[in-house]
Amino acid sequence: MQTGLVHAAAGGYAAGPATEFRLSAMLDSTQLGRLVRRRTPYQHPDVPFVVLWAQKAGCTSVFKWFLWHAGLLDTAAQYRADEEGLSIHNYETEVFKKTPGYLDRLVTRIEAGVAVVNFLRCPYSRAFSSYMHLHNRFYIRFERDGIRNPGLELRYEILEAVYGYRPPVEYPFSFMDYLQWLDGHEIADIEPHHATQYTPLYALPGVTHYRLEDFDAAVRAIERQYALPDSSGQRTRFSSAHHLAKSPLQGAALAKFLERGVSLSRSPKYLIPEVGREALAGTAYGDLIERIFHRDIALYQSVCP
Repeated sequence: MQTGLVHAAAGGYAAGPATEFRLSAMLDSTQLGRLVRRRTPYQHPDVPFVVLWAQKAGCTSVFKWFLWHAGLLDTAAQYRADEEGLSIHNYETEVFKKTPGYLDRLVTRIEAGVAVVNFLRCPYSRAFSSYMHLHNRFYIRFERDGIRNPGLELRYEILEAVYGYRPPVEYPFSFMDYLQWLDGHEIADIEPHHATQYTPLYALPGVTHYRLEDFDAAVRAIERQYALPDSSGQRTRFSSAHHLAKSPLQGAALAKFLERGVSLSRSPKYLIPEVGREALAGTAYGDLIERIFHRDIALYQSVCP
């Protein structure tokens, strides 16, 4: 059976004529509007394409790059919200996507056949990153101060599954505990930082996928293709400042780290290892990831680096 993928320019893959169905032809504007609300793509009149994205898949860097081309990065960088969270994403949800008519224009552009760009992260790396997302050191303060947070609520749910009751929030759980919990749930419907990258929007005509790991090369190619300004001198501004330095753990030391889990009350200098396909493929961890995220893995492997 054909996959519906054909070579796209500049190392990506694009949905081609063999795509099994045409989403925009199957849905009316109301239905498409409901679909884009779950993970609302980036769109702006000054950018000639729409960008699909996923949590824990470089969305901070991708959004900053998009804002730079929209002429809004400086404005977004100055935004300060009253609530917890990264200011750039507070700007995204509280200002950028609340622009009057944003969703209507997004749906109209999609129906008109606007080009669509998507960045996919290696599913093995993303699975470990999603696990680490549940180890926010601030959860101890959130619990103490009664601050509600989706990640904290999910951590409680996993802790209850592991221990049989709700222990204090700092109790550890391992990467295997996390993957087994994921494997027992409908992955498409859970909190978005842990759901699949796949979205039905991938079936839209004209979607071109790029590997997040090739971000610099991909954006150079995209900018050339659409005659956009060269952002190479701005790349440091697109980085995610909340990412931690990584440790060189490997082999038996890495295996022990994965078995024991991560302390929630760790020092700010605590180093997290780099964990991806090379470390996980062929292990029990990799087997679970391949079962849970098989759709993401198949698409990622089809994208030409």
